[in-house]
Amino acid sequence: MKNGAYLVLTALCVVMGLFFNFALVGYNFLGLCFFALAALIAVFWGLKALKKRHEKAARGLKTALLIALAVFFLAAAVTEGYIVSKAGGDGAGERYAVVLGAGVNGTVPSLSLHKRLEAALAFAQREPEAILILSGGRGPGEDISEARCMFDWLTARGVDPERLRLEERSTSTRENLTFSREILKDMGAENQRVCLITAGYHLARAGLMAEDLGYPEVAPLAAPAAYPFLELNYYLREIPAIWVYLLGR
Repeated sequence: MKNGAYLVLTALCVVMGLFFNFALVGYNFLGLCFFALAALIAVFWGLKALKKRHEKAARGLKTALLIALAVFFLAAAVTEGYIVSKAGGDGAGERYAVVLGAGVNGTVPSLSLHKRLEAALAFAQREPEAILILSGGRGPGEDISEARCMFDWLTARGVDPERLRLEERSTSTRENLTFSREILKDMGAENQRVCLITAGYHLARAGLMAEDLGYPEVAPLAAPAAYPFLELNYYLREIPAIWVYLLGR
């Protein structure tokens, strides 16, 4: 490949990285991926230049880099396959559900939370006897807790408040599941199978956490994608998130 092509590809990746980092909100990981790709192209460009003076060293470095990339992409593909395999289910027949929170804009659910609420509403209507635990505390920029926002949204659409339990302390997925399990214990349902409602990309990691926290079993229910194309950002982001979690177990 000619030097001009390396330059164009590197510049294009940098521009795309800047676009996803600064022009869009919430898609930083895709931006980081483009920056990493730009750096990788630059490294191969550098190896091409090195080959003119130190051909043997350049070939050795290139071979090592290609092997490392092959291992990396194989591990990433296997991990992504696992994430995708867990991104389904409908929670049919379950008596208890845990709805994991997402951002709230003031008192209004973000698009991500709105999609989870749509899934929770469909579940509540399909399983009229089920109890739903709404899990999520109050974060920066949120006038109310995520749990309270979910409660208001669901009750405004006809869900009986008596069927809803609020967990308003959590600030992370692990805390969502930990504090929700405490509510299940208070209801005498800690040994019951639970429907876990969250975004599809999030179900694999959340399921692993639930298993580690002593949940006997979870039935996944994936919320619909907010922006199908840009869901790629979240599915890719889950790859390092899964590995960080597994290594930190």
